[in-house]
Amino acid sequence: MVKVAMKEGSGFVLCHSDDASQCGVSKHGVYVEVVDFSQDKGGQLLIDVHATQRVTITNVSKDEMDLRHGDCEIITDPLWIIGEDDELSFHEKLADLLRDLFVINPQLNTLYKEKNYANPIWVAARWLELLPLTLEQKLKIQSCTSYLGVTNVLAEIFAEQE
Repeated sequence: MVKVAMKEGSGFVLCHSDDASQCGVSKHGVYVEVVDFSQDKGGQLLIDVHATQRVTITNVSKDEMDLRHGDCEIITDPLWIIGEDDELSFHEKLADLLRDLFVINPQLNTLYKEKNYANPIWVAARWLELLPLTLEQKLKIQSCTSYLGVTNVLAEIFAEQE
């Protein structure tokens, strides 16, 4: 998949598997482009990707290499909606923790050239990229349409870690 994307100068869609759907893929994914790749000391390929669009996936089929192909439509709706009355106090805690994480981990810090700690959506999205989430947690977050819903899930995840 990466080889084909690099050869064609294009990206690909990342999505989770869904045994109940056509060809075993979920109906939503993220279109990504390869930013960099390398190997770790154990010889495992490491691939850095940049997500550019959320997409809806339809008409999925498999090719001879068992790669899946489908039609994608860009999702233009906002990722999450922040209501006028939403409590944003948890945002400040999330932003402070993210700043601290980047200070103690310079390698993570370099992944994000431009930081926007004042934007609650940006901060929540970074945590979702960085935290090791279970499939259940991912599906719970994916079902959220509001920022408040996402922060409630993040609060549960942080509480489980304490």
